[in-house]
Parts: sequence; structure tokens; C-alpha cells
Amino acid sequence: MPDGNSEGLIAELVAARPGAVVIVATIHDDDTHVFPALRAGATGYILKSQPTEDVMAQLRRIESGEPALSPSIALRVLRHFRAAPAAHEPAAAPPLAVKLTDREVDVLRLIAKGYRSPEVGPLLGISPTTVSGYVRDIYRKLGISSRAEAAMEAARRGLVA
Repeated sequence: MPDGNSEGLIAELVAARPGAVVIVATIHDDDTHVFPALRAGATGYILKSQPTEDVMAQLRRIESGEPALSPSIALRVLRHFRAAPAAHEPAAAPPLAVKLTDREVDVLRLIAKGYRSPEVGPLLGISPTTVSGYVRDIYRKLGISSRAEAAMEAARRGLVA
């Protein structure tokens, strides 16, 4: 991007429209592009190098609330979190060290299953605004900033398969 970097743009979009779906569609499938984009708040990462039919099917699944990661990117994210921290990264706290309330666990489980915030409220009998508050609190407590990271944390906690 000639006027800046993608992480800056993603962060601006997320700040301007909290809860918005921000999908990165790119040819870059390496850690130096994937993880900064997800850390900046991207809710998905799709590779344009996939066959057109696969990209279109993925976009339709995203529209229905499924997580927005190309299969190879999802595998990269899983490998990243299974690997030991790099020497330059601080060791993370044990995943279960941070306690969540029962309601926060319920919200995290549904978010990890691919439900969007407006869909979570009716499932739990709470308002969309309340869901947004829980999501914000979950992200703060866990030190995360994207749905992809929330899904990984939920998996680590055994909340989803």
C-alpha cells in the first residue's frame, strides 16, 4: 500500500466500525503478513491465489457467519500457537490462568463457533449491546484483538472442538 501499511488500515477500520467484519484478501501467506493483520484486528484472511470457486464459496460461508480464514492460513495459525514461543517473544501466561465469568465463557464459545455478535444475543437471551460489552471484556482479559485469536483461545480452553 503506497500510503501506509495494511495493519494501519485494518486498525482504522476496526476502530471506526467496532464489530465490523474486516477481511484481508491477498496473495501473501507468510507469517510476516498473516499475524500482523490478525493482530491489527482483521477478522479474516483469504488467499486470492486459491481457485475462484473456492474464494467465492469462502465468501458465501463468511456471509453466513463462518470464520474467514483460508484453509492454509487456518493451519498456519494452528501451527503458530502450537509452537514454542520464539526467543524474541515473551512467554505467554498459561491459557487458563485468566479467569472468565460463566457468561463470558458462553459468549467466547459462540464467537469461536463462528457466530457474529448480533447472533449471540438472541441465543443467550441478552441484547447485542451487552454481547459487545462481553466481547470487549473478553478481548481485554485475554489480551487478544480478533475473532481468530478468540477462536484459538476457546480451543485451548476446550470450549470448542
